[in-house]
Amino acid sequence: MVQKFDVIVLGAGPAGATFTLTLKNSGLKIALIDKETFPRDKVCGDAVSSIAKRILRQIDPALETELLAFAPKTNITKAKVYSPRFQSFEIGFSKIGHCIRRIDFDNWLFTKAMQNPTATFFGNTKVKEVFTDANKAWVKLEDGSILESKVIIGCDGAHSQVAKKLAGFRVDRKHYSGAVRQYYRNVKGLTGDSLEVYFLKGYLPGYFWIFPLSNNEANVGFGMLSETIAQKKIDLKESLRKILEEIPEVRERFKDAEALEDVKGFGLPLGSKKYEISGHRYMLCGDAASLIDPFSGEGIETAMESGKFAAELVLKNLAQDQFLPEHLNAYDERVYKKMWGNFKSHYYMQKFLGDRVWLINKLIAIGNIPWINKRIPKAFY
Repeated sequence: MVQKFDVIVLGAGPAGATFTLTLKNSGLKIALIDKETFPRDKVCGDAVSSIAKRILRQIDPALETELLAFAPKTNITKAKVYSPRFQSFEIGFSKIGHCIRRIDFDNWLFTKAMQNPTATFFGNTKVKEVFTDANKAWVKLEDGSILESKVIIGCDGAHSQVAKKLAGFRVDRKHYSGAVRQYYRNVKGLTGDSLEVYFLKGYLPGYFWIFPLSNNEANVGFGMLSETIAQKKIDLKESLRKILEEIPEVRERFKDAEALEDVKGFGLPLGSKKYEISGHRYMLCGDAASLIDPFSGEGIETAMESGKFAAELVLKNLAQDQFLPEHLNAYDERVYKKMWGNFKSHYYMQKFLGDRVWLINKLIAIGNIPWINKRIPKAFY
């Protein structure tokens, strides 16, 4: 049996949920498919910048208000960046961001998305095939059933089937990172309002982080460019263990801390390379479109914004059934016009710093010179 929809969305994380939320009052029939049900964990750094609140406000001001009232989060006002010799440099943020466990944030956003009365959720559902022809798009599920629509929206993450099967994406290690995460409780010295980023000698290019969560817990992790991981045969889990146990300054912070889970790994398709993120009756959003910041590794707000952009174009083009590449190219243009400037500059910053211990030490030392420090503006977060 074929079930017919206006739009099929693969993936109900921030990109897919925001897409569905944007079209809440459109009347469009949406099939939202995810291989899991909610709440579910997503391995991530859990940092949610103020941009996410701006996107929610644009969709519906009440959403921002509800997120601000959302309890299990921390309010982030600054970041502390540590050099290899453990000299720190503090960056103040002009707007408050948050750290929210993805199991909580994604579930909250998904719940809001499912208030769309014309959206149908297919949870715990595996997709076997995606395909398009001149007139329609289809998704075949593992149970053999088929969903039909005019366009497919790929929000299905770093291992997106839509990106692989329709856009022909392949992993490019020069533009891909690997990372590991572990939750801890009672890390010494947590202030609750500051992201901590460490550039450690012997673990470059890459960084170690401690991000504060509610209930005196922390998201702790380490990430590195995939090209370096492959060339140097680096074991990220072992690297994280050594950082926590063998570096004195870090070990002191964790001597009374309690690990709340085993170490978990994840991949980050970076936005340091432009791709064709739309095509014949499909658009890619978020991680599926490789829209992760090449320097910070942030991807929640770019996923949400790309989901919103895709939804707005669907609404504009649906009546005339304009979902061929020449119609959807406007999506690529809008995404990259908004994001490419940051991606490009942050990629060059990543390449410039690389594993240059002396340079990172020098830059942080210069940033702490009083008359220079006073002239550094607050960062936007």
